[in-house]
Amino acid sequence: MKVLIVDDERTIRETVKEILEDEGFEIFTEEAGSKVISAIEELKPDILILDLFLPGISGMEILKELHERGITQSLAVVIISGHGTVETSVKAMKLGAFDFLEKPIKYDKLIEVIEDAKEYLSSENSIGGTVDYLSNLPLKKAKEEFEKTYIKQVLKRFNGDLKKAATFMEIDISNLYRKLNKYGLNQ
Repeated sequence: MKVLIVDDERTIRETVKEILEDEGFEIFTEEAGSKVISAIEELKPDILILDLFLPGISGMEILKELHERGITQSLAVVIISGHGTVETSVKAMKLGAFDFLEKPIKYDKLIEVIEDAKEYLSSENSIGGTVDYLSNLPLKKAKEEFEKTYIKQVLKRFNGDLKKAATFMEIDISNLYRKLNKYGLNQ
């Protein structure tokens, strides 16, 4: 699996590269935001690790362009930032980011996220099976099954952070608590 690491800090690029190479990934690096789109088109990576603050063009601008081109549907984008906020994280997720990691990067968490992205990319082919399963249920039950699965996935994406999950889902946190109770997903 190919991973493109984009960060203007050489030490971060090199450290992440070494860690992921040890895990068996094929790694490419780039420091300039202006070269990311062409690098993606040329290298066709499966996963993009993208710093938010790059000279010239920001990681968020790159993510927005990738989203507008539909590239984030098949490319797992992991945002890294030393200045992340809940709002920034949610905005990135809405633009198609797979996950958001804060600097300094905890390398065991990075490996976990990359493995999750790998699993997600391989499960993309199983969406048809999920639709088949849901379409064999009565509508009310199918909606409930989808909502339960959706909430579990969003909570996983935000590491159980209810505030971030509720903000991403655009619901009030008290509504999220009710849904967690309804589906027996209490944390």
